[in-house]
Amino acid sequence: MLSFLYPPVCPLCQKEILEKGQNLCKKCREKDIFLHEPLCFCCGKPLDHKEEEYCQDCRKHPKKFIRNIGLCVYEEPVKSSLSAVKYKNKREYAGFYIEEMKRRRGRQLKSIYPDIIVPVPMHARKRRKRGFNQAEIFAAGIAEITGCPMEPRLVKRVHDTKPQKNLNPEQRKKNLSHAFQGEKEIYHRLGRPGRILIVDDIYTTGATMQGVAQALLRMGAKEIYACCIAVGRGFS
Repeated sequence: MLSFLYPPVCPLCQKEILEKGQNLCKKCREKDIFLHEPLCFCCGKPLDHKEEEYCQDCRKHPKKFIRNIGLCVYEEPVKSSLSAVKYKNKREYAGFYIEEMKRRRGRQLKSIYPDIIVPVPMHARKRRKRGFNQAEIFAAGIAEITGCPMEPRLVKRVHDTKPQKNLNPEQRKKNLSHAFQGEKEIYHRLGRPGRILIVDDIYTTGATMQGVAQALLRMGAKEIYACCIAVGRGFS
């Protein structure tokens, strides 16, 4: 009865799933939304040629993290789906991405052996308004996959920056250059973790990930890895 009143909804097209036991509707199951090799060894963006190891952006602008592990290409229908999680409180959609991350990237994530998992933080004012941080939802799923603890308080967002989607690549870097600050007291209480995995929902220019990684490195972290649900094409 409840399934009739509240039918399961496809997390991609956000329409009813007609087949019992499926997590996507038939039309969306036919779409290839996932990242495939060749991918940049650092940021995880798609490459044009399999002979390449690093994209032009990572060669030109070395990153503070060692590697970013992504799941999907940041294009439709993933864009609208993740936007619904963030802005329309469709947190139930996150389960689909976490399950796919476990199935497709679980072994790779476990091989990192992170000491701690850190979600990209949201400014306190924005969190109060939205009521949750979507990066924490995904980070909790990654923590379950890897069996590693998550600490959402290790890095805080000290500046309520402008929305990244409205800025060009250079503006994004400037916008986030001093937006994050590590919590040294918590870092020491955790035993000064050396290998840290940062989790976010979307990776485009990498400015957000760079900002969080810098804050962790300033506290004493040695190796930073990243994980994102969706990775955009193109470079900064």
